[in-house]
Amino acid sequence: MGPTWTCTADERLVIDAEGVLLLRADGVLLSYAHPAPGVPTMPTSGVRWPLRRSTDGTYSVSDPRSGLIRTFTPEESGARAPLTEIRDRNGHWLVFDYDYDGAPMGIRHSAGYYLKVTTSEGRITGLHLAGTGAEQPDVELVRYGYTDGHLTEVVNSSGLPLRFEYDTVGRMTAWVDRNSFRYEYAYDHLDRCVTQGGTEGHLRYRYEYSDIAPDTGLRTTRATDSLGHTTRYLVNASTQVVAEVDPLGGVTRYSRDRYDRLLSMTDPLGRTSSFEYDEHGNLITTTRPDGGQTLTSYDKRLNLPLVTVDVAGGVWRQQYNEAGNRTAAVDPSGAVTRYAHDQYGCLATITDPLGHSTKVRCDAAGLPIEVTDPCGGITRYRRDSFGRPVAITDPMGALTRLTWTVEGRLATRTDACGGTESWAYDGEGNMVRHTDAMGAVTTCEYGEFDQLTARTGPDGARYLFDHDTELRLVKVTNPDGLAWQYSYDPRGLLSTEVDFNGRGLTYHRDAAGRLAARVNGAGERIDYEYDQLGVISAKSIDGLVTTYEHDALGHLIRAISPTSELTRHYDPCGRLVSETCDGRTLTFERDATGRRTERRTPSDAVSRWSYDANGATSQLTSPAAVLNFERDLAGRETSRLVSDQLVLTNTWDLTRRLLDQTVTARAAGALDDLDLTGDRLLRRRSYQYRPDGHLAQIHDQDQGTRRFDLDDAGRVVAVHADDRSERYAYDQSGRPTAASWPASAAATGALGERAYQGTLIRRAGSLRYEYDAQGRVTLRQRVNLSRKPDTWRYTWDAEDRLIEATTPDGQIWRYCYDPLGRRAAKQRIGPDGVSVVEQTEFTWDGSTLVEQSTHAPGLPGPHIITWDHDHGRPVTQTEQISAPDTQDGIDRRFFAIVTDLIGTPTELIDEYGESAWRSRASLWGATTWPKNSTTYTPLRFPGQYFDPETRLHYNLNRFYDPEAARYVSPDPLGLRPAPDNHAYVSNPLVSTDPLGLAPCKAEAKRQALRDAGVADDAVPLDEDWVPSTDRSGKQILDENYQPVYFHQEYYETTSGDIIVYQDHYTGHSFGDPNGVGDQPPHVHVRPLDDPRNGVLPPPAEAHYYYDPSLG
Repeated sequence: MGPTWTCTADERLVIDAEGVLLLRADGVLLSYAHPAPGVPTMPTSGVRWPLRRSTDGTYSVSDPRSGLIRTFTPEESGARAPLTEIRDRNGHWLVFDYDYDGAPMGIRHSAGYYLKVTTSEGRITGLHLAGTGAEQPDVELVRYGYTDGHLTEVVNSSGLPLRFEYDTVGRMTAWVDRNSFRYEYAYDHLDRCVTQGGTEGHLRYRYEYSDIAPDTGLRTTRATDSLGHTTRYLVNASTQVVAEVDPLGGVTRYSRDRYDRLLSMTDPLGRTSSFEYDEHGNLITTTRPDGGQTLTSYDKRLNLPLVTVDVAGGVWRQQYNEAGNRTAAVDPSGAVTRYAHDQYGCLATITDPLGHSTKVRCDAAGLPIEVTDPCGGITRYRRDSFGRPVAITDPMGALTRLTWTVEGRLATRTDACGGTESWAYDGEGNMVRHTDAMGAVTTCEYGEFDQLTARTGPDGARYLFDHDTELRLVKVTNPDGLAWQYSYDPRGLLSTEVDFNGRGLTYHRDAAGRLAARVNGAGERIDYEYDQLGVISAKSIDGLVTTYEHDALGHLIRAISPTSELTRHYDPCGRLVSETCDGRTLTFERDATGRRTERRTPSDAVSRWSYDANGATSQLTSPAAVLNFERDLAGRETSRLVSDQLVLTNTWDLTRRLLDQTVTARAAGALDDLDLTGDRLLRRRSYQYRPDGHLAQIHDQDQGTRRFDLDDAGRVVAVHADDRSERYAYDQSGRPTAASWPASAAATGALGERAYQGTLIRRAGSLRYEYDAQGRVTLRQRVNLSRKPDTWRYTWDAEDRLIEATTPDGQIWRYCYDPLGRRAAKQRIGPDGVSVVEQTEFTWDGSTLVEQSTHAPGLPGPHIITWDHDHGRPVTQTEQISAPDTQDGIDRRFFAIVTDLIGTPTELIDEYGESAWRSRASLWGATTWPKNSTTYTPLRFPGQYFDPETRLHYNLNRFYDPEAARYVSPDPLGLRPAPDNHAYVSNPLVSTDPLGLAPCKAEAKRQALRDAGVADDAVPLDEDWVPSTDRSGKQILDENYQPVYFHQEYYETTSGDIIVYQDHYTGHSFGDPNGVGDQPPHVHVRPLDDPRNGVLPPPAEAHYYYDPSLG
């Protein structure tokens, strides 16, 4: 490919009297002494790849870690040996064919694939995937063009070229991408690059090189970025960077051995991590700044990890077969997961610690063509010549069809009901157009380095994205022309942001770049302290300190705030087994797979779970009832039997949408589940959908039919019901501007037009709002015609938590929080302003409310409500009133919870089959219920809890006003979750925001997998750990200078795709085209063929953020 480039076809050995030189495809050169036949020799420096010479004259170079063996066959002259074969431990191979002149002709794969290579005058001019005949012809992958022997064009399926330019001595002087963006280079007389950059200044760098300093023996290279900030690199005689000085003077020091392996790193704060390796280059010891060590031993032949002892002493073991395929993984508890492989080394079965097996049948290339889950459900795949799935049949026979671009990007997807989505891309592979199943179109525009510059939605709403010359997002302009702006320090770390309303946030960082303090728009400051490992150990707000203590593995074990104390205990695998908050203890028991089998709440309410072979709940024993679940082969719940008294049944369409839901009271004396004699139908509800999946109609047995009109953006503009209707209008940014519904319904004060200042709602009908400088509602007032206004006043702390509310009748309520920010209690204060006359205490399972205990005048003892959930949805509510001096229940009641599509409770049914509470809600959640209800639940939209005293829904991290359909405080994550930081979801019929911002990891994972089309009960097909790298491919290290590895799991979707789930638990410190600089911890779901940058179709999102402190 010319003198400036290398590729796999360029890999070769050069043999002369001095020895043997390996030229690798990545440009690395390894020098060897001549090996004796059968005796390996190591390179004089660099990666430890042994070279062998066989008695037949061929050479081989092996990579001990991957197991790949490269074979080189000498030409007749003996001076050159091109690459002729690559073989792995399982016998898979790639064979390279050459013509008589030594030019490559093709590459053959053991699975039958053949890549044709065309050449001209010694240069590769094209690559084609060989077809199988007239019905499947050859497919051109790429074409190459040359000028004077230099590669000057690379043309992909778009027909557009990526162009390169060179000077007279062959140095690249510029490249121009397929969107005509140009990047240039200049060199000095020693061929060192001295400047580089885009023609508009993007990533324009200037380099200065010093001579060797006589006192240190080091050279200094100065790199000045496009904004004038200079980073200095100190380089030793072995061209290893030994120190890096950032633009603010922070120094990071490195030491490496002769093979360029990192031995130690010391950060600008003086924290040092060190690393030790065995003779094969495997990392065997990592020592952290606090002295903690991780030890790993390896199989001497395979160079694969056998035993890892973590810093807490936990032992993790792995076993392999002769080919290096993992056959068993043993966790510190002794639980064993086993793996079997077929004759090609492809995964054949995964058996969990309980003995349940998933079977995988692969083609010769190792790609799944049939997956059988432990319950017998079979998913089948048909693939094209590239190996990509084009037809996927799920266990219920639903067929999904897919088409792809030559580059492997999804072009169309047709679901089992015929709905088709399509995607179009520019020459650089950026998605420029998405058309959903209703024909609604979203378009995207891009600038330099493929940075997103504009996005236009189906309704014409256009968002603009501005980046600085370092490619960092600096401004987002919404359709109303409001701008959200970001600025960064010289290191590129976010330092300030100003939101759409002019609210400014400031971030102070220490020498290591960690957040040291944050100041909000109201001037309130939070200071942070860290331990030796970079984990937050304390935060201070106006002198009030909260401390955090972690174990050696980083798990939170104790947190103490000025008003609350929390402790946690874990099993040997790091799974939570108990949590005590302010004396209230929640405990768990788990099976060998880590699934919860028992939970005991502070009131001693015990819930137990059993699971089917797929890991889905099969039985839930609540404190007062037993629930049995049945599912179809696709894992969808088809029936729920509640204490042999109630039956909830579900019917689904081929795309996993709920079609019909019934609730039936069983007749006394029914012999079995099929005995329907005397059964009484309590409730029936059916659903209809648009082709894009949006809900179009609900027919309810009692409430009649509701039809929904949607605009181009999928927002509900009208609800048509038999006895009522609702209408809504929105502006270009999606904010509701007008609302109407019957005056007899709830929340009539919000009827009418709405007025905004920025994103802050100032008026909704007869409601008006006032805010503080942080964008939090401080006054909510309802104007009345015949009496004085009803006024609610709200007081907030520096973390945007509501701490006090005053109601229209003058009552004062105070709210307390645990050290993790979850509500611990709410209190009604007496007339003296000090005494507590009513209090409700809350117990949390992660970020899910599971129990509350209320002490109030008129109650003989605490009124306790306990909730059980299945996959995040509440399914039972158990109530208990205890005597004041005993835990003996004097009254216990059980209710089954019926929810809507998204998980909002709509009805509570008692153990006798009678409806005890039934809600009627507006589109945005304003709820009423019959006055004669015999019970009540405060649960609302998923994750929301109704406070009657404030008229707001507590949403864990924020409060939601259902009358205004807005949050009353800004999203702490800014624009990351949504383009309006005060908005709720765009369509509450199908979308949720269970935590008001970012969930715990388990909930983020659950939502990500759901959006990707993975069944709630699916188990991963496989898992692994992959290194975290920056954009250049460089390994990323954590605060303790340990290599960061991200956990990946592979799942099969309901449409048959294999997707990759990734947990980026560290977050990122660089900007993303759709992000805002620093990224907090998050998870991804990505396509199998592009796990780094690929995107899945909507509703899958780019990031799913979570709060690690929530577990």
